[in-house]
Amino acid sequence: MNLKIRQFILFIGDIALLYASLFLALSIRNQAIISKGIWSNHWPTFTIAFVLWIIVFYITGSYSINNIRNDLKSFIDAGRAMGINILLAVSVFYVLPQTQLSPKTILLITGIIYFILFIIWRSIIYKPISAKAFKRRVLVIGNNETVKEITEILDHNPQYGYEMAAVLSHDPHDQIGNLPDYNDPEALEKIIKKHKISIIVMDKKSRASNKLINNLYQHLDKKLEFTSLSEFYENITQRIPLEDINQFWFLENLQEGKKNFYDIVKRASDIIVSVIGLTAFLIIWPIIAAMIAIISKGPVFFIQTRLGKNGKQFRAIKFRTMVVHKEKNGPQMATKNDSRITPIGVFLRKTRLDEIPQLINILKGEMSFVGPRPERPEFVKELERAIPFYRQRLLVKPGLTGWDQISGEYHSASQADSLKKLQYDLFYIKNRSTVLDLGIILKTIRTVLMFAGR
Repeated sequence: MNLKIRQFILFIGDIALLYASLFLALSIRNQAIISKGIWSNHWPTFTIAFVLWIIVFYITGSYSINNIRNDLKSFIDAGRAMGINILLAVSVFYVLPQTQLSPKTILLITGIIYFILFIIWRSIIYKPISAKAFKRRVLVIGNNETVKEITEILDHNPQYGYEMAAVLSHDPHDQIGNLPDYNDPEALEKIIKKHKISIIVMDKKSRASNKLINNLYQHLDKKLEFTSLSEFYENITQRIPLEDINQFWFLENLQEGKKNFYDIVKRASDIIVSVIGLTAFLIIWPIIAAMIAIISKGPVFFIQTRLGKNGKQFRAIKFRTMVVHKEKNGPQMATKNDSRITPIGVFLRKTRLDEIPQLINILKGEMSFVGPRPERPEFVKELERAIPFYRQRLLVKPGLTGWDQISGEYHSASQADSLKKLQYDLFYIKNRSTVLDLGIILKTIRTVLMFAGR
């Protein structure tokens, strides 16, 4: 089973349990198996609540393959999501005054039953999802750092559904490899049969070997899947492996001419939502400004030069979250638990309220709601010297939120973390769409609700 099928099974199972929980709750409330009439009176209204519940589960990561674990943390996260769901459902009942349903009884019973069934369901389904028998066995041809990273990821995440069965090295003397020479067609056939390979993953060097390609071509009649290391890595990590791509990868994957309609829709959405957002948040601007002024001396707003699309500079505006600080030793990136952040600044960053003024940048067309994080020119200049393809993140407008920001990882100012951020950014640039943007925005809501901002 691939990742999408596993996620779909979880989704269908959750929907079935929601309606089963409602049926059981109604039967308990009526102390008997309910009639068709009672069911017909309840399920339409509850369906509205259930749609919201599924959205909350998506936002909180219940369908993320990384979070499908049979452990206490997963169940605690599910409990938090369930608490939010109950509050949302109560709101639905009060918004729909025509309904005769009581949120104090049926809703509460439904929620309790569903949560119990949810825990049981996820505990049961984790076993077949992670079972070795259902895993697809992988042969990787190549032995670079990307291969080592993905091997470690698969070893620690059985729910992904892949098993690294064999690694074939380019160097016959390399002990990592399982074959003395991948140009030997008989040896290649033996390893495919011995390890029951279903997927063959090839790195950049493998795809350039005519001898290897010819040997693999002889196996077209078998039930094998052939893919590049970059594609396989991307599917597993939701990042782009910089080690295994080149300029041709950009020509092949970042075809900006095909994004014209998407860009028009995105710009129209940015204008509409930024106007609504600026209007809605206008009432709290004076409150935030007053709190900033009381806590520390200095301007209310923090304005700084950032790089936009194609390297064009603009002035990004945010609420100030740090003490007024002169960078005596040159530009400094913010760090985790930065001592320069004020008490009110901590709150503003956790809730992302400090970024409200950037709605002005979005309205002006300098930023978008979704995109790579806007960086300072000084940092970009430094990082593009150290990291290949770093400047390519400027092919799109920077965003208020983005794929990297909702990844759940804290990235410091180190070069290694900057490289990982670029991997996330390139994944977004390659795959950006209205659906992906909507998913990022929904998961950003989770960051705000859980006070998980940087």
